[in-house]
Amino acid sequence: MRRLVLWDIDRTLIDGGRVGRDVFVAAYLAATGSAPERLPEFGGRTDHWLFTTALAWHGREASPELVAEFFTHLAEHTRAHRPQLVARGAALAGAAQALAAFGGQDGVVQSVVTGNIRQAAYEKLAAFGLLDPIDLEVGGYGCDDGVRSVLVRLAHERAQAKYAAALPARQVVVIGDTPHDIEAARANGAVAIGVATGFSSAEELADAGADAVLPSLADTAAVLRAALA
Repeated sequence: MRRLVLWDIDRTLIDGGRVGRDVFVAAYLAATGSAPERLPEFGGRTDHWLFTTALAWHGREASPELVAEFFTHLAEHTRAHRPQLVARGAALAGAAQALAAFGGQDGVVQSVVTGNIRQAAYEKLAAFGLLDPIDLEVGGYGCDDGVRSVLVRLAHERAQAKYAAALPARQVVVIGDTPHDIEAARANGAVAIGVATGFSSAEELADAGADAVLPSLADTAAVLRAALA
C-alpha cells in the first residue's frame, strides 16, 4: 500500500435521491417511538452526530443503548429501502470510472470515510455497482464516532494494520463534497480533494482548505492527477 484513497459516498459517489433522510426518520421512529419534529442538515455529518443532535433537540438522552438500537434499525431500514434507492438515486457521473482507474494503480487501496454506518455504506455502493473496488474493512463510518476527523484517523489506522504498511499522512487522500470532508482530511494531515457535486460550491470547498477542487468526477484523468500527484 503506497496510497490510501478514502471516498465520501453521498453526493460524491452517488445521489441517494433523499432516500437516506426517509431511512433516518424511520429508524428514529423505531428507536424512540416518535418521529422527529425537525432534523439537522445532513451534508457531511455522521449518523452518530445526526441522531444524538436530533435527540438533544427533542429533549432525549443519547444513552449508548439507544444509539446502538438506532443503528440496528438504521441498517434494517436501509436494506428495506434499497428498491427506493435504486429507483430514485444514481451513481454520479464518472464515479465508476474513477474507482476502476484507481483500482488499476499499483499500491492504491480504496475505502470510505462516510457519515453512513457500515451496513448503509455497503447497501448504497452495492446498489449502484460501486462496491468491488472498495475495501470496506478499513473504512471509517458514522457508527464509529460523531466527529468526522476521527473517522479519517480510524480508516488510516485500520488500513495500516491490515496491509502491514506504515503510510505517511500525506499519502492518504480524502475525496468529498462538503467542507466537513475537507476539514477532516486537514485535521489528519491528509490530502483533501473537494468535488463540487453536492450543495457546497467550489469556492466553499477551496475556502475550507482543499488541496484541489474538481467540478465532478467526470474527468477521470483529472481525478487521478489530483489524488496521485
